Amino acid sequence: MSLSLVRGTSYVCPGVFAVGVYVHGNTAILIDSGSDESSAKNITHLVQSAGCTITAIIQTHAHADHCGGTSFLQKKFPQVRVYATYDEKCLIEDPLFAPRCFCGGAAPFLGLQNKSIAPQRASAVTDVITPYQDQRVDVCGVPFTLVTLPGHSSGAIGVITPDNVLYCGDAIVGPVTFNKHPFLFYTNIGDALSSFKKLANKAVDACVIYHGGLDSDHAATLQQHEARILETRAAILSIVKDQGASIDSITQSVMKMYAIPNNMVAWTLTQTTVKAYLAQLEAEKNIELVVTDGLLVVRAVSFPKQ
Repeated sequence: MSLSLVRGTSYVCPGVFAVGVYVHGNTAILIDSGSDESSAKNITHLVQSAGCTITAIIQTHAHADHCGGTSFLQKKFPQVRVYATYDEKCLIEDPLFAPRCFCGGAAPFLGLQNKSIAPQRASAVTDVITPYQDQRVDVCGVPFTLVTLPGHSSGAIGVITPDNVLYCGDAIVGPVTFNKHPFLFYTNIGDALSSFKKLANKAVDACVIYHGGLDSDHAATLQQHEARILETRAAILSIVKDQGASIDSITQSVMKMYAIPNNMVAWTLTQTTVKAYLAQLEAEKNIELVVTDGLLVVRAVSFPKQ
């Protein structure tokens, strides 16, 4: 097995995760690092088999399947630089930060302290990408264009190499993941829709999706994602159409509707995304949230024209 060429000296590691690799002479700059030490060891083998040494990692965001291998790589290559946005830095550096966030800042449940939620070992972000805006950044002598793509995560970015190849992280997913997971994870619905539009307007020569690899029909992929969000938005609004419902009951309805497995991680990710949709609907003045008899209730106040 070897690195898969995308264009020029831009590659991907074959496997479950399409980790990006940009080759510059005898050095390699990674775009994300895999989910854990095992993933990182495989990436290292592929890169070294190509005659290169890893000098930097650009993190598209802080979810564990993207940065879980960074700790191992920093130990193996002590001089490696790690780039991440300000919003993602704390999540990468503290394995308990994300679990605490999912628990409202309180001590995290044991069921959330695993690699499905956060990296299991801390890493050090050496270079903070700030401000959060589209920009060109010199990474080990190579000019990359970083594109803000919030929605899935607040500080997410896409990375465009000098070959004009865009690695878009989890802003969109490939067809297998898209069909397997009908209820996609987002933290901000308005931001996600804006990121789709930005991606549609980027004149790149190739787009690599972390969960899916090379995107063969970028326009169609973006249209599918936008349609899915609008369908899900309508489904959540329909749950509260006739009578108010608590966020827990809405989460339960969504899990049943989309046949989401009954476990702590799935419930937590589902409820987070439900809250993102509710925040969007509230901003649109389609719902209101009120506390009644000690219970937070979501009520519909108007409905968009069909």
